Amino acid sequence: MTDKDEDQELAMIAARAAEIKAGLNAAYSPEELRRPLSTRCVHALIAATTAATAAKLKALAARIAAIEEGGIRYLGNYQRASFYNKGDTVTHSGSLWVALKTVAEGTAPGSDPACWQLASKGDRPVKRTTTGSTPA
Repeated sequence: MTDKDEDQELAMIAARAAEIKAGLNAAYSPEELRRPLSTRCVHALIAATTAATAAKLKALAARIAAIEEGGIRYLGNYQRASFYNKGDTVTHSGSLWVALKTVAEGTAPGSDPACWQLASKGDRPVKRTTTGSTPA
């Protein structure tokens, strides 16, 4: 079944659910309310509930897919002349930081907890050495 077929089926079920709801909201006499529901009516109510749940799950699945598409953006070392968007990650003073919202230029990681969250704490900045030498 394709997405188009599923959408058409969901639309049909939603329309039927609306009909059932309208019928249930109609004025009934006390005698009619005492009678048990027909099997057809029970099945229709179950179908309506299932359709509503399916529509909600489809919307949530689309939101999750959009979030997962973005992934994590590692932008290297923090640059004070750059601004960062929510979700961007940078390295600063040996630690990994995640931007919690759009961060203005000059707002260093660790300076504002509303902007940055520590993802991985580093022991100390890495000292780069030339090939063949040993760090002091």
